[in-house]
Amino acid sequence: MLAHTIKIKDEEFFELKDIIYKASAITFAESKKYLLENRLSKRLQELNFDSFKEYIYYLKYDINRVKEMDTLLNLVTINETYFLRERPQMDHLMKNTIPAILAKGKKSIRIWSAACSTGEEPYSLAILLKENALSARANYEIIGTDINTEVVDVAKKGVYRGMSFRGVPPNFQAAYFNPSALTFEVKDEFKQRVRFQVANLISPTLPAQMGKFDVIFCRNVLIYFDLDGKKKVLDMFYNCLNTPGYLYLGHSESTLKIENKFTLQNFGTGVFHIKE
Repeated sequence: MLAHTIKIKDEEFFELKDIIYKASAITFAESKKYLLENRLSKRLQELNFDSFKEYIYYLKYDINRVKEMDTLLNLVTINETYFLRERPQMDHLMKNTIPAILAKGKKSIRIWSAACSTGEEPYSLAILLKENALSARANYEIIGTDINTEVVDVAKKGVYRGMSFRGVPPNFQAAYFNPSALTFEVKDEFKQRVRFQVANLISPTLPAQMGKFDVIFCRNVLIYFDLDGKKKVLDMFYNCLNTPGYLYLGHSESTLKIENKFTLQNFGTGVFHIKE
């Protein structure tokens, strides 16, 4: 049990904030000091540290610093997701974007769910491809990535509890999952369509590792980056897309003040971005 919350001093906060930013482009406002205290105090105590100063030294100089950075990012990243989240965008993909790609004669389509968290988004896409009678019309490769190693492990297992299904149609679980006492496991045919891996969106080697895609979903992630971080990620996505290529961001994420090469399109209930 957590004995107490370890307080972070201003100078420690700014140094730790900088370490996190350099590793991930995730920013923390000064008003979020409490968040780092709450999320990291237990970890500091597990390492027998009494202060954030000791922890920062550990992150910078200890032989285990690389592994600890993974642990740190696992603890500070937010992983809110569920099946069919922001469905109008997914429906637009199925009813408009995928048919437009198929109409050009493509027989192999690659979709990237960037920052996929525990995997509900890419599995949702795989399921909707079948629901919309699209899965047999081309070969689909869906890749889900996240910087958080723990959520990627969960995604690979494909086993979910009730909270992952809030707001989904009543027959969704019965049709596409194998139930057990308290959980639902994604059926194998959809597991086989999705591949998961750990990836850092600001890694300079990521584009070479990922290759080219026709569609990228990256929703509710850019809100955690500053302007420079957002631009770097958008540039990376642009370079990773085929021409034409399609990018779906979260509803609260705007690129209007960010210099980028995408063309913004409105489809009535949302927007998407095109590399033309």
